[in-house]
Amino acid sequence: MLLRWICVALGAAAGAAAQSASGARVLVVTPTGGGGEYSDYLDSLRARGFDLSVRGAGNASAALHGGDGARLYDHAVLLAPAARRLGAADAHGLVRFVDDGGNLVLAAGSDVSDTLRTLAAQFGVTFEARGSRVTDYGGADAHTVASARFADVPAVLGRQAAPVLFEGIGHRCAANALLTPVLRAPRTAFSAPASDDVASGGAPALVSVFQTRGNARVAFSGSAALFSNRLLRRGNRRFVDAVTQWTLQEKSVLRASPLRHALADGTRPEHYRVGSHARFEIDVAEFRGGAWHAFDADDVQLELAMLDPYVRATLNRTAHAGHATFHGALRLPDRYGTFTFRVNYKRPGLTSVDARDIVGIRPLRHDEYPRFLTAAYPYYAAALAMAAGFLALSAVWLWTGEPAAPAALRTGEPAAPARPRGRKQKTG
Repeated sequence: MLLRWICVALGAAAGAAAQSASGARVLVVTPTGGGGEYSDYLDSLRARGFDLSVRGAGNASAALHGGDGARLYDHAVLLAPAARRLGAADAHGLVRFVDDGGNLVLAAGSDVSDTLRTLAAQFGVTFEARGSRVTDYGGADAHTVASARFADVPAVLGRQAAPVLFEGIGHRCAANALLTPVLRAPRTAFSAPASDDVASGGAPALVSVFQTRGNARVAFSGSAALFSNRLLRRGNRRFVDAVTQWTLQEKSVLRASPLRHALADGTRPEHYRVGSHARFEIDVAEFRGGAWHAFDADDVQLELAMLDPYVRATLNRTAHAGHATFHGALRLPDRYGTFTFRVNYKRPGLTSVDARDIVGIRPLRHDEYPRFLTAAYPYYAAALAMAAGFLALSAVWLWTGEPAAPAALRTGEPAAPARPRGRKQKTG
């Protein structure tokens, strides 16, 4: 026991810098207020540099917000599935905690309380009927389900190979792009007593994650035993650490600078002109391993939009110490109005980046139009051809000589009278 605490202390001292990108204060709610069967899991959190406050579910001092409304903790871990109240917070207080930017780990069980059901429903998660358990008669133990049906979300799970042992209740996920089931029950599993949709063949979700539009994170597990010493020592540690590190924002967190833009010569006008060439830059860093690193991606795009995007282009990447600069040069559209220059980067498991700037693009002034238009060259040629033809005709008319005069006119003799062209007169 002493050796374990010495290792924990050394790990905490060595990993003090490897805290979350959003803070190290964690409220842990357990049924009794002690570590108990979750001591190994709590020790791993302490070893990663977190400052834990372990409270019992009935302890009224376990408040998430202070008297001024500010958050007292950065994260909350709920390991009391049957508790009606979680310290001084109810379901609405926990939703407010997440709305304020707090991260939440919620562990349920077959006896999940109405408070946790109400809380989960706010995020599109519906637990199965009370008293039901995920059962799989195809395994060694019908009520200890071994599942390796991981979602393809490397930003959350990394690489997982060993099956995860699960004892608890399943849940259903609403169709929501922010909600992702990361572990599903085997195809041979079902809930007992089975609900109608489970009986139809659909395997329930076991662990799901949710990321809000404000980049707060929530993890839902239908099994509090997933975090217990017994199952951690049987091979669950890697999966539990991966989900917890993601939820507490120890990895896959992006930070972006404001979007920078200017003309090709480096000047920044008050309003851009249609058709101008501009360059754009944005710095993006990723938090992992306790430090900020250059974000590695080749699909960061820039949009120039006015209601709909007029231009969308992929930016180039240049790595620096602690961040990467994504940059590109574009020609502004031949349309004037109020445009939004925007980098909207959303990928599963990563915090979203939404950097934008609203800029006006003006039309050409009267003295900025080109002297000659390429599209008008046929008309220019037609006008010149007509002028050339007129000049040629005039030259022919002016400089061509008159027709030659008759010979009689040249000798001075009177010309014979012209014979009438009428009918011949009869003579004699």
